[in-house]
Amino acid sequence: MSTWIRSSAITRFSGMVATVWLCGVASVWAGTGGSDSGVQTVLNSVCADVGISTTSCPQVPTVTQAILAISGFENAAPDFVRGPQGNFQSFGGLCSVSSGTGLPVCSQANAINAVNPPAASPVDVSDLPNLTPLAFTTGKGQAVPVPLGTSNATNYFYAVATPNQNGETLTLFFDSPVQTNSNFQKGQVFAKVSLPLALLSKSGAVSTERPICGATGCPASVATLQISCNSGGPGCVNGLVDNVIGDFSSPGTIGTMSAGDLGIHSSVSFGASPNSVSSHLILKVEVPLLVTAATDPAYFGVVPSGVVPVNKLSGLPTAFTSDVVPGSKIGITPQAAPTCTGNNPCPAIQPTTTYPFCASFAGGVSGPLGSGQFHSAVVTFASVGTDATTYVSSPVPPLASTLQCPF
Repeated sequence: MSTWIRSSAITRFSGMVATVWLCGVASVWAGTGGSDSGVQTVLNSVCADVGISTTSCPQVPTVTQAILAISGFENAAPDFVRGPQGNFQSFGGLCSVSSGTGLPVCSQANAINAVNPPAASPVDVSDLPNLTPLAFTTGKGQAVPVPLGTSNATNYFYAVATPNQNGETLTLFFDSPVQTNSNFQKGQVFAKVSLPLALLSKSGAVSTERPICGATGCPASVATLQISCNSGGPGCVNGLVDNVIGDFSSPGTIGTMSAGDLGIHSSVSFGASPNSVSSHLILKVEVPLLVTAATDPAYFGVVPSGVVPVNKLSGLPTAFTSDVVPGSKIGITPQAAPTCTGNNPCPAIQPTTTYPFCASFAGGVSGPLGSGQFHSAVVTFASVGTDATTYVSSPVPPLASTLQCPF
């Protein structure tokens, strides 16, 4: 088990400014879909500064993922990376957190973000007041991110890194104030949650990671957690049945595994939250993290004069001092997945790509959970920083027009 080192600092000036000329970057930032050589060049430069080779640097299909990757490597908030003091300083910044600067407002023109430092201990619903969520409203077939406090927000998403007795976990909360009926239909799937899982493999001394894909392969699809109730009626008192669908045994061969066998744990509760005083559905999902020095060297930093390892750019202590490997060797990596690979490179033009974290619920206020049509509740990307801060980001319309959920 690794030693979990915490820092109270969430975002600081990273000290790293990209000096490369980004040919055509402005046009790329008009949308989030597509892999651009300029944006990737900035990410490659950050990778080099934290000790990751160009061949091992994440290759990402969207600009939102590139920003999150940089956030994780630099311990800097996504809007700082985008801002006038961030990695695109040569262009005066891509957006600003406030108006009146001559730049577009990030939350209106780029993406809406949430940042949570690592928790000192496992968290539960009672800890939600201490965490920052993303808010979503119902769109045309897919949830749409909106600023916190928006009156028409219908769902909220929280993500935070937490320790437990088995290692480190990414704890997710899906807070759905519109789901007020606590009746369940027995055996019917009432929730679908996509998860960017990866499998750690070893060949001799060489460690590699393979993303777990859905039916249409990666990065178009990722693993999906499906949750149903063991009994009908109020409260799901006899517990949940949760399974994960993906190509676990070999690439392209889709199968189903028990979530428990993967170390993934789900629970539901009904009650008030910071987002609604009415009793409503709150789904908690805990997923093991997968972080190794062989595949994520930046997360183990450098050791100056024999003290605690630190991030080469921010100087903040790293959260990991030894490999974090779940018993199943399957978990969520700290990267802003889904990434592309040598066998599955990012195309020059990516017509559509996939949100790694989606949630859809079946049912509503007038019918039992598990009945009726599924509706989209959450659509987002996430990364975990070297200090275990969690960064979540969802592009705003129309930038999200090329993005979709895998179900």
